[in-house]
Amino acid sequence: MVLVRFDAQKLIDFSGVSKENLLEVPWLLGGESRVEGGTVIMEFNPDRPDLYSFQGISRAMRIFNGIEKFSMPAIREEDMEMHSNPPSERPYFSGGIVRGVKIKNLIPEVIDFQEKLHLTIGRNRKVSAIGLHDLRKVKFPLLYRGVGRGEKFRPLGSDDEVQLEYFMKNDPKALEYGHLVGENVPAILDSTGEIISLPPILNSSITTVTEETEDLFVDVTGTNQNVVQRTLILMLTSLAYPSGTIGTVRLDGYRVPKIEIQEKDISPLSIKKMLGYGLSAEEISGALSKLGYGYKDGRAIIPIYRTDILGEVDILEDIFKGIGFDKIKRMKEGFVGYGKASPLRAIENKLRELLVGYNLNETVSSVLVNSRYSSLYGAKENGLRIVNPISQEQDSIRTGISPSLMQTFLNNFRNPYPQRIFEIGTVYAGGKEKDVLGIGIADKNASFSEIKGIFVGVLEDLGVENYVITRSEEGMYTPGRVGGIDIGGKRVGFFGEVHPKILKEIGIKMPVAMGELEVLGVVS
Repeated sequence: MVLVRFDAQKLIDFSGVSKENLLEVPWLLGGESRVEGGTVIMEFNPDRPDLYSFQGISRAMRIFNGIEKFSMPAIREEDMEMHSNPPSERPYFSGGIVRGVKIKNLIPEVIDFQEKLHLTIGRNRKVSAIGLHDLRKVKFPLLYRGVGRGEKFRPLGSDDEVQLEYFMKNDPKALEYGHLVGENVPAILDSTGEIISLPPILNSSITTVTEETEDLFVDVTGTNQNVVQRTLILMLTSLAYPSGTIGTVRLDGYRVPKIEIQEKDISPLSIKKMLGYGLSAEEISGALSKLGYGYKDGRAIIPIYRTDILGEVDILEDIFKGIGFDKIKRMKEGFVGYGKASPLRAIENKLRELLVGYNLNETVSSVLVNSRYSSLYGAKENGLRIVNPISQEQDSIRTGISPSLMQTFLNNFRNPYPQRIFEIGTVYAGGKEKDVLGIGIADKNASFSEIKGIFVGVLEDLGVENYVITRSEEGMYTPGRVGGIDIGGKRVGFFGEVHPKILKEIGIKMPVAMGELEVLGVVS
């Protein structure tokens, strides 16, 4: 959830809604709201970035209360020209204009929205970053390109020029975001060659926005073209509310931003399938109007600021919000059904009962494991790697359950022995998801014979008769002290003594015997 804070009275005055609406409407839109002192605090899901802005939440509350209806902002084609010769580190650039901006008393709220977009869809300015400029002070045509660090720049808030080399090493914003640029720094230059912005770091003081500013130029740069477009549309539509005009400009001969009116069919069958009953065209239209949509001939007309709408299901969710989840009818089904456990879950529950009888304690661990340990344990295949792991201890998906058992022993090496554990969990191997039983014993007397006895006992207790124990070799086990379990000619499990070299390397001083068994192999 993304948290936003606004002056409650200021929001009431701007939006024309009551204090009660400040508390009620955000909940009906899928968020939360509360008032603390004179501040209203709202939280919204990341899929509604248009609600992070002062203007955006004002628009949403007015529309939901019927004060406003669906309308398109005024859009005009401007004559301004821009050109792009982008640096490779930040290849995408776009821009647009808003005229008639009522920004005099809203500069803090506009900057807050800008930073919210930076942190969320902009991924802390890495994917997209926004620059705001007083249009009267911008000299077109503009050029976006990389500049050397010997160039000079007049930072926002200063009247003095500094060399980029000094700026990049000393300015707080440059120190915070300098890692996002290369040796050549991305820059927007005006027709005189002056640098008016160093995205994603800082604007120049040349185009500073003040309380007297009425027309704005907005630039967005980034590493993802779609996100750059979305960010620009969100910023322009917020600034243009309630009575501003959005202006498109030419970028290398093409009109930007690309503003298209999207329409999507609303299937009555889809509504009935999700609700259990149908809705009339009037009910659909009324519900959509509360969320800011237009509706005509069975098609929803999507507001241009709703960049989160990807398909029909998103619109259906908004229809249900417009109706009110508390007002959706509860329908009686015309049949009676009785649930029962799947064969797989039934056998897993049976296994749990049996293994407790073998004096084993159940453990539950994450499917994410440390890839270094998986390799050390001699995994036959590499698990899927996590692109941005929270921790190196959980940077890949396990292909077997043994690494999880070993990690449990490692986490409990200071606790008393013997340690006798089992886990029934999911692994991903051979491109498939499988449920696997893992059993492990850490004890001075742990041996091949003991672990074999448990697995054989489990198979016998389950009534499995056609199993065969064979000699086997597994990466983490001592040669000659490993057995395989075959059922119907198919390998479904193995067990053995963990090699002493592996135990020494990871710091476990007790002998360990363990094994795995595919649960589905026993069921079938």
